[in-house]
Amino acid sequence: MKIRAIQFSPALGNVEKNIAFHMKKIEEAAADKKDLIIFPELSLTGYQLKDILYDVSLTPGDEIIDQFEKLSRKIDIVIGAPVEEPRGVIYNCGLYFSNGKLLHRHQKTQLPNFGMFEEQMIFKAGDRYRTFTVGDFTVGIIICREILFPAIAYLYYMQEVDFLIGLSNSPFRGMSREEGFTSLKMWDRMGEVFSIHFHQHYVFVNRTGFEDGVGFGGGSFYAAPGQGIVSKAAYFDEAVLDFEIGKDAVRRARLAHNYLRDDKPEVILKELERVLNA
Repeated sequence: MKIRAIQFSPALGNVEKNIAFHMKKIEEAAADKKDLIIFPELSLTGYQLKDILYDVSLTPGDEIIDQFEKLSRKIDIVIGAPVEEPRGVIYNCGLYFSNGKLLHRHQKTQLPNFGMFEEQMIFKAGDRYRTFTVGDFTVGIIICREILFPAIAYLYYMQEVDFLIGLSNSPFRGMSREEGFTSLKMWDRMGEVFSIHFHQHYVFVNRTGFEDGVGFGGGSFYAAPGQGIVSKAAYFDEAVLDFEIGKDAVRRARLAHNYLRDDKPEVILKELERVLNA
């Protein structure tokens, strides 16, 4: 599968402008014979939505969803958008379009609500981690703060996900002489874990730009099964990240490391039940 990730700065609340940008990049990727194009978290609307959320959210049957479904006859598409369903309840979603339909919708479960983040004030949290099939690949979607909880990626691992798609709106915060912006370095660490220990193709797609004084850092990357990060976009600037994935790389990584063979989820479940009931 030939994949293109788009690192860019969405225009806050300007859905029309953002859709035009998406359409342009989708047409370019299709012309370049890509199989899938991926945009960041809330790519359709921007992040600091607050009181404009209700004006920019998608609803089932929305003509915008129809537009992406039609485009997905040429190329698979992943976008980030707020989706209202049922009426009056809005989720932060990752949407996967394929073969003329909305194939999968992931509702973000971990909503940050501290410091500069106010997601619990406007979104409802999701409560499930489901896989879906694209050709020969088992795929999962994970959104921003969910990435920082390894147990979530582990749940996908237990479902034998070949390709994990991470969408993000991560600001740059904290400085270290050794690591630079520490808030950006932590995404790299998780990518190494997912790809090496969970034997997954993993892509992290982060946005750039500024909103209300908050700067978003970019640094999108692709991590290969058993290898870690093999290609990375620059921090801060808009960028295109192209890479390819194959099933055989997952199989080789699982055979080489034996983590999947030797894992004991039944023991973990038993111990979790003991801890929770204590």
